[in-house]
Amino acid sequence: MTSKLRDLLHSRNALSTEIANRLSKWIREKHKTPGTVLGTEAMLAAQFKVSRTVIREAIGQLRGLGIVESRQGLGLCVTNGDAINKIEKILAPIAGDKESWNRLCHLRFVLEIGSIPLAIELATDEQIERMRQLAEEMQELFSSTQPITREIEEKIAQLEVEFHQIIFNAAGCEFTEQFHAILVEYFNESSLDGHHRTLPTSKDMTDHMKLVEALAQRDSGKSITIMVNHIRNTLSDAFHEESEEQFDEKVIIP
Repeated sequence: MTSKLRDLLHSRNALSTEIANRLSKWIREKHKTPGTVLGTEAMLAAQFKVSRTVIREAIGQLRGLGIVESRQGLGLCVTNGDAINKIEKILAPIAGDKESWNRLCHLRFVLEIGSIPLAIELATDEQIERMRQLAEEMQELFSSTQPITREIEEKIAQLEVEFHQIIFNAAGCEFTEQFHAILVEYFNESSLDGHHRTLPTSKDMTDHMKLVEALAQRDSGKSITIMVNHIRNTLSDAFHEESEEQFDEKVIIP
C-alpha cells in the first residue's frame, strides 16, 4: 500500500467517524426516539455533503453500536439498541489490560458505594434476610476447610455475586443492576482464573455480616463505611499502591 493511498484511507475513516459522531449527537440532542426515520444513504450524503461511501461507513459504525438500523422501504431508522449487550462486548478485552482494569475497579467502586443509600431506603425485609442467609453460607463454607480449596473458592464467589446483586436490585435501577452484573462477572472470572486473583478472607466474611446488620438498621453511614473497607480488599489490585489514608481521602465516609 502506497503512502498516498494510506493517507486517503485514513482521511476517509476520520471523516466517516466524524459524521457518525455528528449523527449520534443529533439523535441525542433532538431526542429522536426508536423508530424515527433518518432517511436514505443518498439523502444523508447530500445533507452532510459527503460521498455515499463515507455515509455508508458512518452508518456501519452506528449500526455496530446498535444506534440505528436499516428498514426496507424507509431507510435508516433509530433503533432501541440493547445497550447492556453492547457494553458487555466492549468491556471484553479490558480484563487483560492493567490500566483499563484499574479504571473498571474504580467504576465498580463508585457503583457499589452509590447504590447503598437507595438500598437502605428501598430494601425489603426479605432481601435483607436473603443477604443474611448468603453471608452465613459464605462463612460456613470459608470455615469448613483451610486452606481454601478451588471448589470452595468458586462456591463463595457465586454466593458473593448474588449478595452484591441484591443490593443493586434493592436500589431499584434495572440498568445499573444489569451493568453491575457484567462487571461482577468479569471480576469473578478474573479472580478465579488468576489474572487478578483475590482469595476470600475472614475479614470478607465479617464484612458481609456487618453490612447485613447495618442495612437492617437502615444505617446509611455505617453501611457505606463497611462497603468501602470491604472493597479496599476486594479491589486491591487497583488500590494496592494507595495507603489507607490516601484511599479514604477519595471517599467521604459519613
